[in-house]
Amino acid sequence: MKKYFPLLSGLSFVAVIVAVLEYVAIKKTGGHFCYPLDDTFIHMAVAKNLALHGNWGITPSGFVSTSSSPLFTIVLSLFFKLFSINIIMPFLISCIGTLLMLLAIQRELSRHSSLSAFNKVVCVIVTLIAGAIPALTLLGMEHTLQIAFTLFFVHSIAAVLTDPGKNNIWQAALWAVLMTATRYENASFIMAAFALLAWQKNFKSALIISFAGVLPLLLFGIYSKMHGGYFIPNSILIKGNQNFKYFLNGGTTILQATGSISGIIVVSMIIALTKLQAKKYDRDFWILSMLIIAGLMHSVFASFGWFYRYEAYLIVLGSLQLAKIGLQWFQENSWTGIKKQIIPVGMVVIMFYSLPVRGLNSFRNSIRAIYNIYEQQYQMGLFLKEHYKGQTVAANDVGAISYMADLNTIDMWGLGNNEVANARKQGYWTNDFLRKLVTDNHTRIAVMYDSWFDKDLPNQWVKEATWEMPYNYICGDIKVTFYGITESEAGLLKTNLAAFAPQLPGDVKVEYFK
Repeated sequence: MKKYFPLLSGLSFVAVIVAVLEYVAIKKTGGHFCYPLDDTFIHMAVAKNLALHGNWGITPSGFVSTSSSPLFTIVLSLFFKLFSINIIMPFLISCIGTLLMLLAIQRELSRHSSLSAFNKVVCVIVTLIAGAIPALTLLGMEHTLQIAFTLFFVHSIAAVLTDPGKNNIWQAALWAVLMTATRYENASFIMAAFALLAWQKNFKSALIISFAGVLPLLLFGIYSKMHGGYFIPNSILIKGNQNFKYFLNGGTTILQATGSISGIIVVSMIIALTKLQAKKYDRDFWILSMLIIAGLMHSVFASFGWFYRYEAYLIVLGSLQLAKIGLQWFQENSWTGIKKQIIPVGMVVIMFYSLPVRGLNSFRNSIRAIYNIYEQQYQMGLFLKEHYKGQTVAANDVGAISYMADLNTIDMWGLGNNEVANARKQGYWTNDFLRKLVTDNHTRIAVMYDSWFDKDLPNQWVKEATWEMPYNYICGDIKVTFYGITESEAGLLKTNLAAFAPQLPGDVKVEYFK
């Protein structure tokens, strides 16, 4: 039992925090289960249509690749098919991801650490807080699975690099497939593994890992192209980071681009370079080297933030590895060692202070985000389900409304619409294009953030009402606007909005026009 104390402690910590946060959130939402992002509902809409209609998209017909996590959507669709189409399913899968992540941490600390049982528990708790894992568990998306598969992959590759004679490359290849199928950003770790294996002149293993990591992306890209989509998901085309352009013209530095992982990258570099100079190529060296390469690639080509999730896989890996190294040093040197090395220790604390603060703030922000989504997207979904179920509606936040109301959604932002994504890519995403798209699809109403579009876009539509939340933490705007596309639709929209208004949370401000 003592052997598994770190695992049990981590499980207990996450379970208690998640239970408390969910209890508070459900009290605020009047007993309704909800998520901190509309993106979770996008997964649910696609998985629901896949389970019921065999279509990969936010609508029952028409293929659209809205997510950079094919595996999560497939797993969620299977859960819908095997059990029921229920709002709780993404949360259950997220919990499974958290459990797998803790198993990976437990295995690493058990097999490759001489820490005391107490220090192992400290290492686990520090990692969970730094990675904002309770918040990511509540999110109900692919990120806990991504973290788990990343840990298993990196630890498997480290074993191959540390002892090339004991080749476990096929186990690492399996984790590579699961890792990139869960999240496209993990291609950075495939590149890191390839580079380090090639440096060791282990070219066979380097090619096996590269093929395994690229395979899910290649297969889904072909599947997408066969169904009229892009080789790369719309979410990456639209949200992709352009930092590499700033590097080319000298507009930013690598350290600036690393954002919330900058402390992890700097300290990892110092330790790895020290080991490189001493030619001490141990397990810590290989793990930190992979982290550095993948972290720098993420900083150049991917994004940070948006509810703690994009960089979480790097923070968890880095926090676990550096906490393990730091606690091992403390276990050997105690407080006397800290007194002797007060300046270096102080600098490390300064570089890392933001991570626990970030993690602790995620608890409070989870409740705020859940309530924001409940007050806005969830209410939009309820309204459209009641009055426009199965109809054509234009919008920019398309998750909850598509999942709840089974709409023929016209996504004017492009995540859920290939025509719009192509227009944005090719540079003709204009007011005239969007108006024609809305008209040609016989759209009845538009529900949108005015601030996201040109102010002249809705000039030919009829503005009927706005819903405004008392505060906004996570949504794209504090206010959502309802438009009737024609005069006749506008009159009916106003009647429907007035009928639904008593169901809105009391602190949502409704303003009517005309």
